Amino acid sequence: MKAAVLEAPGQLVVKEVPDPRAGPGELVVKVKACGVCGTDVNLYTGKYTARCPVILGHEFAGEVVEVGPGVDLPVGSRVTVDPNESCGACYWCHSGQPTFCQNMAAYGVLRDGAFAEYVAVGTRGTYPLPAGLDYEVASFTEPVSCALRGADRAGYRAGETATIIGDGPMGLLHVQLAARSGLSRIIVAGHHDEKLELARKFGASDVVNARREDVQAAVMELTQGFGTDVVLEVVGQPPAVELALRLAKKGGRIVIFGFAAEGATATFSPFEVLSRELTILGGWVNPYTFPRATELLAAGGVDVRPLLTTYLSLEQVKRGIDLMMDKPQGFIKSLVRM
Repeated sequence: MKAAVLEAPGQLVVKEVPDPRAGPGELVVKVKACGVCGTDVNLYTGKYTARCPVILGHEFAGEVVEVGPGVDLPVGSRVTVDPNESCGACYWCHSGQPTFCQNMAAYGVLRDGAFAEYVAVGTRGTYPLPAGLDYEVASFTEPVSCALRGADRAGYRAGETATIIGDGPMGLLHVQLAARSGLSRIIVAGHHDEKLELARKFGASDVVNARREDVQAAVMELTQGFGTDVVLEVVGQPPAVELALRLAKKGGRIVIFGFAAEGATATFSPFEVLSRELTILGGWVNPYTFPRATELLAAGGVDVRPLLTTYLSLEQVKRGIDLMMDKPQGFIKSLVRM
């Protein structure tokens, strides 16, 4: 089969590799659609560590074509797969915190992923698709599940205010989730007018273009100098984290959701955190949110179609990574159709 293999940071090759086979408790999925994610970019550039060589791709859906011993899911089933497959046996899994699993499968990072014609997966993270949910929309289950985790960590309460820093695909998913939470004001800060306009359509009450405006001054003006109850950092850059702390209201909550490079650091004043009683939270991947994401997509609770601006073939995966890095006008997210 053909697959996009990351042989080393900066070396992505589409080539023929052996077809995967289903072992005990496994099945083989014929990939129908797989999204290109910022994580793929960071693996390609070496900001995150992959187990090279590895087939990239982790936001996917497809059809079961082979099952191994002990698998009762029939061939022909339409499925999506949680790429963060925990083992269920280690200390963290037994403690109800599979996010920290010591033996995480991590498709597309630590084991072969779905920028390929076929991928072998375990049954633990495989979910049948609800009727009517097509493969392209279903490929968003993983990013939506991660956004749900971030929203859970934010703990929105009706009537509160929130600032979302970032107008990329994940920021725009967060806008939609926030808009369903009864917030009185949702401010979105970003760099692209067309994406900020889409944020308005998704429910943002106010938008701030950081290329032209001082974000902190704008947020304070909109909130009578108080800041917002919740600030989500969805950029993955230390300056955005530092800004998030400055935008939070006294007693507010900051959720660090964007993936900063491993080893990157941000600075803050411990006294400010202490005296303003700020709560700093991480929102790491997607424990127990994958089924909710699938149902939310099937019900039309989030609209992902406007986020898909580019469709690619498997041979064009590198172009998808380049688009994520360059962010040309009008681009939001690309999807690889097999």
